[in-house]
Amino acid sequence: MRRLLFLLLISISLISKAQNTMYFMDRLPQNIAFNPAIRPNMDFFLGLPGIGGVSAQAYNSGFTYNELEDFINNLDNDNYNPDDFVNSIGDYNLFTGEASMNILSFGFKLKEKGYLSFSMNMNSLLMNKASSEIAYILADLDDLYPEDFPITVDDLTLESNAYFNLGITYSHIINEHLTLGITPRINFNQAGIKTSNISYEINQNISSEEDEYEQTLSGDVFVGLPVEINPDAIENGKLNMDEDLLAENWQDDYTFGNVFQNKSLMIDFGAVYELSNWTFSASLLNIGASKFQTYGYKLSGINEDVLVKEEGNLKIGIPTKLYMGAMNQFSPKWNYALLFNNNFYSTGSVTTATASLNGYIGSALSASISYTAGYKYDNLGIGLRFRFFPGTDLFFVTDNILQAFNYKNAYRFTAAAGINIAIGIREETQIPVDLPVEMK
Repeated sequence: MRRLLFLLLISISLISKAQNTMYFMDRLPQNIAFNPAIRPNMDFFLGLPGIGGVSAQAYNSGFTYNELEDFINNLDNDNYNPDDFVNSIGDYNLFTGEASMNILSFGFKLKEKGYLSFSMNMNSLLMNKASSEIAYILADLDDLYPEDFPITVDDLTLESNAYFNLGITYSHIINEHLTLGITPRINFNQAGIKTSNISYEINQNISSEEDEYEQTLSGDVFVGLPVEINPDAIENGKLNMDEDLLAENWQDDYTFGNVFQNKSLMIDFGAVYELSNWTFSASLLNIGASKFQTYGYKLSGINEDVLVKEEGNLKIGIPTKLYMGAMNQFSPKWNYALLFNNNFYSTGSVTTATASLNGYIGSALSASISYTAGYKYDNLGIGLRFRFFPGTDLFFVTDNILQAFNYKNAYRFTAAAGINIAIGIREETQIPVDLPVEMK
């Protein structure tokens, strides 16, 4: 079962947006993804497949790549105490990763008060939480000392999702102060995994003449697959570890209809309130979950003895997100803002706060400079939008530009980039540009 769990982890994570800096940037229709009440300051926009926007983020709470490498390389050093590194991680290590790619998006203004947009994206996410002793599992067991055993990782939690979604966003100006927005979305779920009561223990068998280890992995793993599980991998209701979970030529049975077979509904809500030079906003995203009506399975057992059971309507959570922001337009072209973000995972929440300065540098370039606290305290962000051709904007955003140049020592990485086609750009003012004349 250990082999099965880690194969699932690797396979799903390889097919895998949290950009706080992007939230208050001007002329980026991608902002709708953070708050459906945000109205793009343009009459029409278009995001083409792929180049219309790609974003990714990853965060590991307990250690960086260099710290882990140093731990593994020094285990055979008699003067090195590996417990110091494990204790520095804390009680547990949390890894989160998320990626999104635009397949197609466009939007347009509806008369004076409405804005309608459509989007289709490919998304994937991964969350893993485990006790800090998981670091020992990543090392060569022969380099550990007898007193390091037993190695026990309890409550190993893993959740992952890969899905397409199709969303329709509508925002409407209620009055001169308030704008509301809503995005109902249909998810077409492709693959998913979640675990329950997973426990992994390694003991050293000191009675043997050679180094031998007794490994025990137990618990429940729920998986949603794009096709039927490999029939050859099931014998009398049990999993045959010598066979792959999916048949060798499973792609041959994967048709266009399979893409849309496991559907679920999610919804986003947002609001924007303007008062003098201040703009306040709030949104609640991802209300719902992934659901697998077909090809959902529960794998439960210990070590090589794993029972397989079909699960109808298997649900795998997608983290709900809360955003709350405040922005002050202190000059015609510049504003400062504060954004609060909370991601609600099944194991707890991750909270961040971002302060940013946003505005224009000339007529073709707008920028944002930010500082984010919450993951760690060295997250300096930057966002750039450059109009390199009439009606065409190139953008790049990251919440931690310093780590991008020193990625082996980074706890967190974020990046988003793409090209937008925008028509009917309006000049920024301190009042909503789309309000009727009698409201201005």
